[in-house]
Amino acid sequence: MKHNTNKKGFTLIELLVVMSIIALLLSILMPALGRARAEAMLTKDSTQVKAILGGFNMYAAGNNGKFPIPGLEARLAGSSGQLIKGRGPENLLENDHAAVFAMSVMQELFNTSILVSPTESGDFVYPVENYGYDDYEPAPAGSGWQLWDDTFVNDLESGSNNSYGMIPVSGKRKANNWGTSSNSPTTFAILGNRGPIDGIADKFSKGNFMHGIDAEWMGPIAFGDGHTETVKTFYPIQTTYLTDSGAANSDNLFFEEEDQATDDDYMPGGMELGQGADVVLTHIKGGSAGDQGAEGDATDQGKGGGSAEFTHD
Repeated sequence: MKHNTNKKGFTLIELLVVMSIIALLLSILMPALGRARAEAMLTKDSTQVKAILGGFNMYAAGNNGKFPIPGLEARLAGSSGQLIKGRGPENLLENDHAAVFAMSVMQELFNTSILVSPTESGDFVYPVENYGYDDYEPAPAGSGWQLWDDTFVNDLESGSNNSYGMIPVSGKRKANNWGTSSNSPTTFAILGNRGPIDGIADKFSKGNFMHGIDAEWMGPIAFGDGHTETVKTFYPIQTTYLTDSGAANSDNLFFEEEDQATDDDYMPGGMELGQGADVVLTHIKGGSAGDQGAEGDATDQGKGGGSAEFTHD
């Protein structure tokens, strides 16, 4: 019995047609898939920002409505010369951002993984691999506290375990807006994606590459009332500040406004870094080993303290 083994295959033209159709479909689908991935990363980033603020709110519920303040944990010695938990003057030098985040992690408000953006593009930003939970010692035999892992760093120029910009925990911002019972919470930004230095558009800023197009910034910002929104401008519509003349001006999220109304209690001698009342999201470095109860990277100028240096990228 003979079998017919002569099977007809695809012609070259047919293969080329199929390949052309596949290429056309890919050209249509790839941008859509890329955009879907970008939207997913933006959603994840927004969720992380909201979770950080949620942790702050949990802490505030048991601490007179205030978000974490390291200087009220690692206090200065009182009149007796002893370090006593919950007693003694606030150590204003401790209120840098590294201490805020490290303290929050030790208090189990959130973990270190959510402090690094899923689209982080900075050269010196990396997550903490092994946070020192065992370092906690509220009643040491020596002269200093150990209330969080003080190897946590927050300097965009040399090393940072945190992606997000935050308001300085000092001055009028700390008095009025660092907590759940703050003034104008719906209009005051607390933390979010960082931006370029002085809030000046810079197509080379690493912040642009997190969610915006190459030369334009975009990112999620969390506000004092707990809501988070994605903004595409350095000047959100709801964010304003008062000038010396009492006028309400649009507030740049990443610039400390030099013409804002001054208050000698908070800004002695005029405008000082980190002591105003406008929104400014930045990184205040800190985390040098052994600084708890002694010296951090904030300054003690003015009521509520100030900040030694802002860092951006």
